Amino acid sequence: MANLDIKIKLSNTLGTLLLIGFQGFSYSSWFFDHKEGFHGRDFIIILIGILQLLLIGMTIYQWLPKAPKDVFEAIGYWYLLIAALNSGVSILWFFHLNIFAFVGLLWQLATLFYVYHRLRDYPPRNNTDAVFVNSPFSIYTAASFFMTIWQIFQFSEETKSHPVVNTVIIIAIGFVALHLVDYSHRHDWVYALTTAWILLDAAVFLTGTPHVVSLVVVGILVSAVARALIPNWLERINSRFSRFTNRFGERTPLLGGH
Repeated sequence: MANLDIKIKLSNTLGTLLLIGFQGFSYSSWFFDHKEGFHGRDFIIILIGILQLLLIGMTIYQWLPKAPKDVFEAIGYWYLLIAALNSGVSILWFFHLNIFAFVGLLWQLATLFYVYHRLRDYPPRNNTDAVFVNSPFSIYTAASFFMTIWQIFQFSEETKSHPVVNTVIIIAIGFVALHLVDYSHRHDWVYALTTAWILLDAAVFLTGTPHVVSLVVVGILVSAVARALIPNWLERINSRFSRFTNRFGERTPLLGGH
């Protein structure tokens, strides 16, 4: 496959450095103030850690000859724009410029949705593409969508912790994730599993009806992910078993002749 334009490679590398740097800056207090044991925030720390590892993998993968040139060209410089927006949002949150940060968050989500939408025309050729090209954007889009919807209701004390509002948020993001894994041709189980992980984290902090609804939605999403994955796994196992039995059947007469 032809080599990717060096400008896009450098752009993606810079984007990853910006994301890792400013995400580390945003969540540094969680690490420094971390107490012993497993806590609710650890769900997000784990998710961000996985995302950063996948983004590093994507950045390295693009430099290899086998990298899908057409996919990275479709992503283009949008990834760098996402990283720049994320960096700006982190700085604005730090200085408590919440309205401006929220506007930046909206732009970031819109750009992520654009890239995520473009990737539907480039299904992964193999597991490497799926892990290091498609999965990072699925995780990032799911997390940003939840963060944006949640943040909408944080500006008012009346809606900030209202159980009805929290329940609506949970159902809304759960519905989107269920659609993408169960009804969309993409069967994006990574997006759905990311959403389930976020809602499991939310259930730790919620009480009453939102807590129950969050756990129910998590169960529905996990079931949908299982429906998306298990048939493929069974098909692969059956295919490998069939090849094994066919080879064994071809060798049996030869063994019997001796």
